[in-house]
Amino acid sequence: MKKVILALVIAAFAFTLPGIAAQEKGKSDEPAKANGSEKLVTPLRVQVVFSEFDGEKKISSLPYTILVNADDRGAPASMRMGLRVPIYTSTGDTKQITYLDLGTNLDGRAEKADDGRFVLKLGVERSSAYSPDPDRKTASLGVKDLNSGQPVIQQFRTNVNLLIRDAQTIQSTVATDPMTGHVVKVDVTMNVIK
Repeated sequence: MKKVILALVIAAFAFTLPGIAAQEKGKSDEPAKANGSEKLVTPLRVQVVFSEFDGEKKISSLPYTILVNADDRGAPASMRMGLRVPIYTSTGDTKQITYLDLGTNLDGRAEKADDGRFVLKLGVERSSAYSPDPDRKTASLGVKDLNSGQPVIQQFRTNVNLLIRDAQTIQSTVATDPMTGHVVKVDVTMNVIK
């Protein structure tokens, strides 16, 4: 009886396999079109570099790369890179651990412009934790006591719409950390994948 059931399952699988393969083949043979129009999807490599400066001295450079399909009406390209950091809290005798997501998030979408350039829409978010140096003067916040034993969370968010051509680099954002006075510069480079 077991052999008969096994034979039936194998036969059913063998009959459905060519149909599935034909469906998948039909999908991949069609050119990628956007929203029923004749626009073809163009693959782009987008590099986002966070550079942090203390005055004129570069103290860090963090590059991230995502692939974005121009004129694709599907979900935007996205990348998440980070850590879940424990934050300890207590109320009375109860102690709790809360995990906070820290790291870098990128979301991107692109469309071809008429002149060969692309409109690149990027959502960029970066967060990190640090314990401030009690001897360092804070910049313009007037914070007197940050020595609570808890980390300070730095958060940076920006949404940009860049008009960019193949192989071009644009400095999209410059921001100053109000605690340290460090300047964060965000450079975006876009290349068409051929």
